[in-house]
Amino acid sequence: MFNDFDENENIILKQLMKENYTQKYFDECNYIWKNYVPEIGQANVLQGELLRELEKLRYEAQNNGNMNWDKDFEYFCDFISETLCKQDIYSDDEKRKITLILKHFKRCGQYATYVLDEMNDDEMVNLDLLAYCEDNLYDIIADDIGFFQMKSSEPIPFVKNDNIMR
Repeated sequence: MFNDFDENENIILKQLMKENYTQKYFDECNYIWKNYVPEIGQANVLQGELLRELEKLRYEAQNNGNMNWDKDFEYFCDFISETLCKQDIYSDDEKRKITLILKHFKRCGQYATYVLDEMNDDEMVNLDLLAYCEDNLYDIIADDIGFFQMKSSEPIPFVKNDNIMR
C-alpha cells in the first residue's frame, strides 16, 4: 500500500527529492497569499485556495509529522493535483510531476495514519515515509500555482467546500 509507485515514478521522485529547488514564481505566490488567502477559512478565489491548501499540507508535514492527517488533507492532495492538471498551461511531463508529488504527500499522510492507528509494536517505522519535511517539493507545487496565477491573471471564483473543516 505504501510502495505503490512504479520503478520509473520512484526514480523521478528520488531525483526531485534531491533537487535543491529555488522558486521561480515566489512573487506571484506572495501576491496570491496577500490578496486571496483569508486569515481563517477557505478562500473564495481558486488561486488562493490552491496555495492555502498546499501550505496546510506543508505545515502538517513539517510541524506535526502528519500526525493529524485526515480526509481534509487527502482532499487537498487530490484537489490541487486535479485542478492543476486540468489546465492547458502545463505539459504532460509537468502534469505527471504534479501528480507524483501530491501522490507522495498523500502516501506519507496515509502512512502516518497507519503508524498511529494500525501499526504493530514489532514493526519498524519508516521515517522517510512518515512526512515529507523538505521545502523543495512544496516549492515546486507552489511554483505551479504561481505559474497558474501568472497565466490566468484574473482571480477565478472558488465555491467553498462545506465538507472541509481545515
